Amino acid sequence: MDIQRFINRRKELGYSQSELAKGICTQATISKFENNGKMISTKILTQLCQRLGLSLSDIFPSESDNDSEVRDELRHAEFDLITTEYDEALKILSIIQIDQIDDKQIKMEYLFIKGYALALSREDVDEAIFCFDQILNGYDEEHSTVYSPLAYVGMGISYQQAGNFDKAEFYFSKMPERLKTISNTDVDSVWKSLTMLFYTGNFYGAQNELDISNMLLQSLINLSSQRHVTFYVARAQYHLALNEQASHGYSEHVQELLNDAAAFARFNKNQNLIKQIDQIEQNSQK
Repeated sequence: MDIQRFINRRKELGYSQSELAKGICTQATISKFENNGKMISTKILTQLCQRLGLSLSDIFPSESDNDSEVRDELRHAEFDLITTEYDEALKILSIIQIDQIDDKQIKMEYLFIKGYALALSREDVDEAIFCFDQILNGYDEEHSTVYSPLAYVGMGISYQQAGNFDKAEFYFSKMPERLKTISNTDVDSVWKSLTMLFYTGNFYGAQNELDISNMLLQSLINLSSQRHVTFYVARAQYHLALNEQASHGYSEHVQELLNDAAAFARFNKNQNLIKQIDQIEQNSQK
């Protein structure tokens, strides 16, 4: 039983024992499990693992679970995506031999991360679109998983980066309705919902449809608060600040939003965002 993996994942996501236990068990139950290896019921352990984005096979690894290491690498790549380290995400993906993986969900996870990283870095927008097309017209033709709405938003990002805003709008407009069908009961689903909310909010902000953008970004912050996940909060606060500045110029409220964004960015070690915040503050003093 790999208890250390459980502990590392909890700390990586910023959960205290009491926060992780909320609504599932007591803090003492988790403490005894982590410190003394005291076994807990399969039902409780399953719920805790779901909240952490782990499977039971991650805690009880076997030699036959050849995909476990790949899942770990993909989690790291997805976190790099969140913190705008697109080159780092692509480096991780480059060493994964995806052709040797049979699991469809792992393949879709790989394609989703690769497509976003390629589109957002503007390295190869055409290849990004092909990644999303493989999800929509290959692995998830019935559009029954979270990867289809992710692919629609990814298509929107790709066309936005290419400057084709009409096509981008077509794909981004599909996000709100499809987001309702996603169950945010585990960390993995929450991350993906936040990804869709953020990039759709970012698009409408860039199109100067600030009310829509603010609504989506605030929904992101609310969901993050409910699920105790902070990774996208810094970027959402930053873009709310940009929207506010576009509406009313630089103000105390803009500075408050930037201060909040900087605090969360430092907490999550998002150095790229800290540089962007510093640049805006420097420009405001000129």
